[in-house]
Amino acid sequence: MELSEYLAPDRVVLLKAATKREALSELAGVLARADGAIEQSTLEEAILKREGLMSTGIGNGLAIPHVRMPEITTAMMTVGVNRNGIDDYESLDNEPVHIVVLIAAPEGQHETYIRLLAKAADVLKQPGLRKAIVDSDDRQEIYRILTEGSR
Repeated sequence: MELSEYLAPDRVVLLKAATKREALSELAGVLARADGAIEQSTLEEAILKREGLMSTGIGNGLAIPHVRMPEITTAMMTVGVNRNGIDDYESLDNEPVHIVVLIAAPEGQHETYIRLLAKAADVLKQPGLRKAIVDSDDRQEIYRILTEGSR
């Protein structure tokens, strides 16, 4: 599984958001525009509902919010980077989140969904790769780092 199968360069975002809710809204908008079959508000509501169960801030400056919905047409992801960090993300290590990987998939694609979550976490567990992503202010460079790191 390659991240490039699910992530397009135009879905890498330098987040303007300073809060968890703003970041998730910004990324939901990116995926809603990419999918075309789902409204941003519907996607955002599902993401926030999932976050209400347990924060997806997994530590080391990384969060991987994820959702499965019947309205989603194909599994996809977007990546948001905030160099300053999002302080209110409620990460497991209580540290600010700098990289947010939002994954959305149709309800019937459980295996793809799980594999994509695992792949994103595996790639981003590399400290050097995370640092290179956070240090970059070039979306194309961030895309390249992520997709080459998934090979």
